[in-house]
Amino acid sequence: MKKFAFLLALVLIMVSSIAAGTLAMYTVSIDTLAKGSVVAKEFIFVGEGTDSFQEGLKIAPSETAHWKFKVKNYENHIVSETDIYYKLTFNVQALPGKNAIEPLTVTVKDLNGIVLNSVTGVGTFDVLGQFSLAVNGQERDFLVEVNWPTEGSSDINYAGINFGSMINVDAIASQIPLKATDPDPVPPQVSVRYETTVPWQNGQSGNYQYEYKVTITNNSTEPIYNWSIAFNLPTDKLTSAWSNAKLVSDTPKGYYKFLNPGYNNQLTDSILPGKSVSFRGPAKGMGTEAIRSIVVGGSNITDLTNVDLLCQFGKASLN
Repeated sequence: MKKFAFLLALVLIMVSSIAAGTLAMYTVSIDTLAKGSVVAKEFIFVGEGTDSFQEGLKIAPSETAHWKFKVKNYENHIVSETDIYYKLTFNVQALPGKNAIEPLTVTVKDLNGIVLNSVTGVGTFDVLGQFSLAVNGQERDFLVEVNWPTEGSSDINYAGINFGSMINVDAIASQIPLKATDPDPVPPQVSVRYETTVPWQNGQSGNYQYEYKVTITNNSTEPIYNWSIAFNLPTDKLTSAWSNAKLVSDTPKGYYKFLNPGYNNQLTDSILPGKSVSFRGPAKGMGTEAIRSIVVGGSNITDLTNVDLLCQFGKASLN
């Protein structure tokens, strides 16, 4: 039986879109994702060709969706004539023109339930495998699990048509063993520093309060016009912003959003490359809780969630 070296190009690109709608419209339908079948698609490593599909899948907090796919080294009576090494690369990212559903976890398992790899939010991971040379064709079954764990009041932050995630699956095969791809780390475009003072006790109410300060630094080469920042702080309560920012009212408990002050001044309303803006205000609590789920926005950019965060608690003063 002849053997020959080859690297098969992509046999199938499988694209699955996961879109968030309003909370009243959340549904789960695997039939539309897999076109009415529990087996969505197959990767067949015996010849060249491409195929693709894209379907909408609605998913809500606390829900989990599944679909199966198969990897084969044969098609009809044709079987690969050498050992086959394959690599499946899963790339989870935001849908074009939307923001990613950050809590979403994508996991790939075998049919015994063993987790092969996973990612939360956005990112890329590989699943490697092998078919040894044999007369008969072989196949492997995989299960993709998409889970949205509930995070309480912060779930509402990802509701609406502005959020959606996409799973792009690429497959290659080779006679030579393949290695997992080391994803290039994406440096954060924005740094955020959250500082608090030593708390003191209010003489009238007896409750503790402190002063907070938020500093946003633009690490990119592009300005951020009309900046905004949102984050979660479940226990402590930020009551107002004294200057350089507007605190949005009527937000869910534990969720805060600040807008630029609107002074018509580029130094305060925008964040130029390499520059920072800061704002501060009073708060209730002990000031030892970190902010989380940070989103920095601007009128000229897509919301940024890859943020470098530094928290400093209990400072004598805020410079």
